[in-house]
Amino acid sequence: NENLTLLGTQYTNGMKVNLYSDTILFVGYNNIFIEVRDSITETIVNDALIQITPMMDMGSMQHSSPYDNPSSSNAVNGKFPCDVVLIMPSTAGNWTLDVYVHNHINNADGDVLFPLTVTNPALPTLKSKIVNGVTYFISMVEPSKPIVGVNDLMLKVNKRVDMMNFPNDSAYTYTVFPWMPSMGHSSPNNVNPVYTTKGMYDGDVNFTMTGDWRVTMH
Repeated sequence: NENLTLLGTQYTNGMKVNLYSDTILFVGYNNIFIEVRDSITETIVNDALIQITPMMDMGSMQHSSPYDNPSSSNAVNGKFPCDVVLIMPSTAGNWTLDVYVHNHINNADGDVLFPLTVTNPALPTLKSKIVNGVTYFISMVEPSKPIVGVNDLMLKVNKRVDMMNFPNDSAYTYTVFPWMPSMGHSSPNNVNPVYTTKGMYDGDVNFTMTGDWRVTMH
């Protein structure tokens, strides 16, 4: 939590709601954290129901994106971890994050809205793929900081049902194929990602030397 960035603060019904992230928000998979405090005493609320809804307003249309609410009503180190896959940058419209809070301590509830600024990363970590007329979003969660050697490979897969619903998907298998274009070779000891939970697939990818690598999923 020491390295988190405060993205904004909103107040509702005696509660102070802080939104944090572990990096600037970008197109792809983002970890975010909700902190709830008593607005008067600043006491941290560790028992609450948190529900988030990301929204993109493009003027002529609105849509949501993939996200996961906290898995528990118990805070972790004083904050409620969530995740959101932001599928386009802020240059395309206006992102907001609606946060609903029900404080289990005093039964207060409230709703706040955070404006978000979403950038394009230097290297893309989100791809979309249409299969049988259905759009899937594949996010590369790890490696977030690739090293030479075997890296944990973690993918998150979401299916677009409509413009408001992007549930986690577990229906597919994936083969990982790393390639180094400048040298014309792949690498050994890769492990194809397999489904674990909440749209996540875990495997390994091996980068045998420094330089530009391209990871293809089949």
